[in-house]
Amino acid sequence: MPQDACSQDELEFARLSILRRVLSLPVIVSMMLAVLFLVFMATRFDVDLGTMWDEVMGANLWYLVLAFLVHYTTFLFRGIRWRMLLQNADVDKESVPGVFYCSQLLLLGWFANSIGWLRLGDAYRAYLYRDEQDGSFSRTMGTILAERSLDTVLVVLLLLSAIPFLLDSVTWVLFGLAVLLVAGLTIILVAMTWAKGLLLRNMPSWMALRYERFHQGTMGSFQRLPIVTVWGLLGWLAEILRMFLVVKALGYDISFSLVVFLTLANSLLTLVPTPGGVGAVESGVASLAVRLSSISANAAAALVLIDRSITYISVIILGAVLFLARQAISSFGIGNSGPNSE
Repeated sequence: MPQDACSQDELEFARLSILRRVLSLPVIVSMMLAVLFLVFMATRFDVDLGTMWDEVMGANLWYLVLAFLVHYTTFLFRGIRWRMLLQNADVDKESVPGVFYCSQLLLLGWFANSIGWLRLGDAYRAYLYRDEQDGSFSRTMGTILAERSLDTVLVVLLLLSAIPFLLDSVTWVLFGLAVLLVAGLTIILVAMTWAKGLLLRNMPSWMALRYERFHQGTMGSFQRLPIVTVWGLLGWLAEILRMFLVVKALGYDISFSLVVFLTLANSLLTLVPTPGGVGAVESGVASLAVRLSSISANAAAALVLIDRSITYISVIILGAVLFLARQAISSFGIGNSGPNSE
């Protein structure tokens, strides 16, 4: 059999293997978790499922559609920002792909986080970039660490803008957690810079090369910070607006400062290493909504159900569609139009 035919068969087998691993058991388990959280809510908060469902069905559909659309603008804003970070870190800035491509990989990373454990979506995003753009996995992971560092700082600043209006001790606990994350990331970044020479001298050459690229990707990303920060802030504001529109759709009397706080709490709780933060996000956000506002447990459960349908269930569905579409395009040999394709 010709070598090209063997290579094609091996490639097809690899694609099918990846497809089965990504879209079989993890997706089934994640979807089951997403549905079963209703049972958890009912037992944890004494929720009446019938009343909660009435709340959901009474929501304003147009607000919900707008919330859905606003949520997906976050991938555009963050795609623009990640592209800038890649350009900052890349020696050949012209080789960095377009915004549409970067936004696709961000959505696929969120999809992987939603169906897999330990938030491996970031590594999956870096793997795709290396595989499809012939980039450095280590350098790309460095840009993602920089991205996460910038996001954490923005979360702290946004929390600080909302917490004084809430006057509850639990809000300061969450703020303290966010500050600890910033401190931890700062220590890592300082240590990376301070110990770079020592590490490179004591590492095997193959590891030193990868660390050098990772360091370049991380530290090189911190250029053009004002504009990078603006795009990151727009991504967070879109998430806050999504939550605000869900609250408006349900007609609840919740202050804007609490909307900001719940949105950021949602994000922090997704750090729990379950698929999409399932369990922690639902119970945490619902508990905070009941404690910090006048809404009932049934109303809080309806709020969480709708918001998670947008931020979790829809990401699984659209992420799976995008994954399959890219696999189909790759199978037919169409591929991307090149590194600079939009």
